[in-house]
Amino acid sequence: MPANLKSVFYIIACTVVAVFCTVLPQTIDSIEDLEHLDTGDLTQDQLRSFFPSQEGNSQNDSEGPNTEQSRCQSCRIREDQKRIRIESIKNRIAHALKLDILGIPNITEIRIPKVPSYQRLQERYEMQERDSEMQNDAPYSYADQIEDEEDEFGRAERTYIFSEEPPMSLDIVAPNAIYFNMPTLENRDVYKALLWVYIAPRSQYNLPNNVSEIFLYKLASPGKRGGPPVKRFLKKRKRPLTGTAGWHHFDISDIAHHWASDPNTNLGLVVEAFDANNENLIVLPPTAGINEGYEPNLDLRTTTTAPTRRKRSTGLTCNEENQFEACCRYPLTVSFIEFGWDFVIAPKTYDAYYCAGECRNEGLNNHGHSAVVQNVPESRMLGNNPGPCCSPVRMANLKMLYFDHTSRLQLTTLPRMQVVRCGCS
Repeated sequence: MPANLKSVFYIIACTVVAVFCTVLPQTIDSIEDLEHLDTGDLTQDQLRSFFPSQEGNSQNDSEGPNTEQSRCQSCRIREDQKRIRIESIKNRIAHALKLDILGIPNITEIRIPKVPSYQRLQERYEMQERDSEMQNDAPYSYADQIEDEEDEFGRAERTYIFSEEPPMSLDIVAPNAIYFNMPTLENRDVYKALLWVYIAPRSQYNLPNNVSEIFLYKLASPGKRGGPPVKRFLKKRKRPLTGTAGWHHFDISDIAHHWASDPNTNLGLVVEAFDANNENLIVLPPTAGINEGYEPNLDLRTTTTAPTRRKRSTGLTCNEENQFEACCRYPLTVSFIEFGWDFVIAPKTYDAYYCAGECRNEGLNNHGHSAVVQNVPESRMLGNNPGPCCSPVRMANLKMLYFDHTSRLQLTTLPRMQVVRCGCS
């Protein structure tokens, strides 16, 4: 090669090196930018050798946003899980209380029972709500034994039923008669039923011998004789003059059990407490004004088979400040007020919790899906295998006090409404 041509190439080479050593380090932020330059025969590895410090900074810069993006993605996933969990709870309770069939109960004309047992029940709920123990981590009473209907619609444990005037179809002619519209009890037994009656206070009572006598009769079929139902004496209460006013109760568990077993036998009751003027002192339906809520009320309590107590178990519990990648239980409060469910008396809110986190092969339990995933090779799985997911493995029940569509006040247990433990399955 002629000497002058070598000199030209030498000058060009020096110029290229000078450009890379002076201009490019100040203007290029990443290796990817170099790929758009006309670098001739220089390889990308050779170009990287010119900027070792810039390459390192580029890697550090890329890790920061990616890490932050990953965290944001986890937050978004948890928010989605919370939203889905709340929507699922709302739909499940709506179905259990038959809101999806009958709509929201109309409580514009509801009556709150003033019977002492309800007052004590409400006070207990209020106290438990204050102490945050209403949905505590209780042993699993009916985890596997409850009936399919109870799984779907809950387990009614206590119902307050206002008395009514007897239906015309029963052809009741006895005065002072009352009737209770009994609920349908599937897979349930009545273990206790208390009839509450009320005598309103007065400035003075005109009672024979200063003693009030409260009589209870049941109405029964007249049999072969035909005609309207007849009165049959059941029980009597005696109260002194000082104990006349207020609530009085009779245990009618046997009668209520009979009504539940054979609804055709439910013909009503008669309750009487006469003064010397032959006036019935007991507040009877229909009522209005100050007497509203004081008509006879039936406190009906039901149960299923004896529960099997189970040992409680604990799991990993997290919060928004204490987060783990592993499967974990996170707090989640459900508000029936936000649902617009004003027919719910208690609780107004409850801690439902939800599960979130990653599930890897190590530490998987033996629940159905995870066992299959562990034992079936990926090559034999059809389609994409998502693997085990973080989901509830222990659930607790929720007691709800609410008005149903017939204005009866129900205390119902809804199974598996609160996450107690999360696991991979």
